[in-house]
Amino acid sequence: MSANVIETLQFNCTTCPSECLLTVEVERSADGAVVEVRSVTGNSCPRGDAFSHQELTCPMRVLTTTVAVSGGDEALLPVRTAEAIPLELHAQAMDLIRGLVVDAPIRMSDVVLPNLLDTGTDLIASMGIDPA
Repeated sequence: MSANVIETLQFNCTTCPSECLLTVEVERSADGAVVEVRSVTGNSCPRGDAFSHQELTCPMRVLTTTVAVSGGDEALLPVRTAEAIPLELHAQAMDLIRGLVVDAPIRMSDVVLPNLLDTGTDLIASMGIDPA
């Protein structure tokens, strides 16, 4: 049985325009999984600490893509998740979204797909499309 390894990482916080350079000391198990975030420095606000914990345990991102439009004055509709979803679900979400076709008209912020992959987050329109 191997002992856990202490690792020091550096990355930028993306929660605000300051983009603080965080130095994070993390403990990893023999299989590379994060056991504990031991310390966070370099953050100028509490959001950096929360961001580093989230980023190392379950990274979250807003998913942006396009879906096909039927009967509209545009062929593609830009869409995004209303909130960030786990990064590990993005490929599965794209497999589902790839087959979607929405009917025009559609307005910005309309729900295109509710509760995407049971995340509690809707896929919403990022712009409006009028009928052709």
